[in-house]
Amino acid sequence: MTISNKQPLLEIENLVVHFTTRSGIVQGVRGVNLEVGHGETLGIVGESGSGKSVTVQAVMGLITTPGEIVSGRIRWKGKSLLGPGGREYMEKVRGREITMIFQDPMTSLNPLFTVGTQITEVLRHHLRMERKQARRRAVELLELVDINAPERRLQQFPHELSGGMRQRVMIAIALACEPELLIADEPTT
Repeated sequence: MTISNKQPLLEIENLVVHFTTRSGIVQGVRGVNLEVGHGETLGIVGESGSGKSVTVQAVMGLITTPGEIVSGRIRWKGKSLLGPGGREYMEKVRGREITMIFQDPMTSLNPLFTVGTQITEVLRHHLRMERKQARRRAVELLELVDINAPERRLQQFPHELSGGMRQRVMIAIALACEPELLIADEPTT
């Protein structure tokens, strides 16, 4: 699909997300509207608990029970990420065209797998790289995010790295497939 530079990559219209709790329904997001075009940078600013993370989780298709997208539209390159066919389409684009750097790298990285396994898995799955090629690219990605001794770091587990290094590993993973849209949840932390 060829896309005009005038058409937004991402469109969110009147997004409403609710969470069902013992106390009743809590509105996580109410009526969010935004567009992100090619080459644009957009910051979502708000108080703690205002729905910034819930909004980007909705874009990534990561709202799970007790959360629910009640209404609204989320479109990527003009195609819906919600409703019939939307979930399948999201599975296709998530990790390749749209990626996310999560707020807490310790809970985002799997403690049972080495850093190298986690980076190369993304490359092998989305870009169909062979094992050796993926490993070379993983080294390049770690160098790109200023991690010293990248060959050694590939062998390490997340708990063996500092918080800052884990965050840079998450950035490397997010950049691995050269996405068209990179979402950073709490980019200042």
